[in-house]
Amino acid sequence: MARKATPQPQGILAADGAVVIRSMRAEETDFQQYLQWMTDPETMKYWEGMTVRFTYERVVEEYWEKVLEQVWPCFMEYEGRAVGYCQFCTLDAAYFEIPQAEYDAFAGPEDAVFGIDMFLGETALRGRGLGTRTLKLLLHALFDRYGADAVMIDPKTHNTRAIRCYRKAGFQDLFVVPSRELQDGVYHDSLIMGIRKKDAFV
Repeated sequence: MARKATPQPQGILAADGAVVIRSMRAEETDFQQYLQWMTDPETMKYWEGMTVRFTYERVVEEYWEKVLEQVWPCFMEYEGRAVGYCQFCTLDAAYFEIPQAEYDAFAGPEDAVFGIDMFLGETALRGRGLGTRTLKLLLHALFDRYGADAVMIDPKTHNTRAIRCYRKAGFQDLFVVPSRELQDGVYHDSLIMGIRKKDAFV
């Protein structure tokens, strides 16, 4: 089946006390904040890689490219300030660049399957459980408001901190795709993880 359309978020997607997930705004403040994260080595070594160079113009261009592809960029806020980034879209096996047979073993043909990516850009807040808390909040929004039946995520296998966070939020390891993602001149393996609505938060 073809990839389904992704519902566009507007404003606040979800909130839980001091934690808020909102849509990224097409304005200088958000673009500059994202650029700050994209020039931080502690973020880039797991995100785009250490050899990728971001400029303000590139941030703006990639934002609009994502919107055209219906990949919706969002900011994570804590106590009123932006602390991280997440994005989501609907998937099929071809778009996610994974084997069809493996995808079919996890998701049925009528399922609305979403893919997500996320990072905490404020390094001082890492290791405090905020990533897991925010991820669970995002999952609630996708399952309850956006009609997701299942959600998948694809960390590189060496990103052990992220993988621990995803497992704490309920994701299960599904399979590894070897040499799937190029970073700093090296092809890295991806661990494909998934969670279904019926298994979430039980």
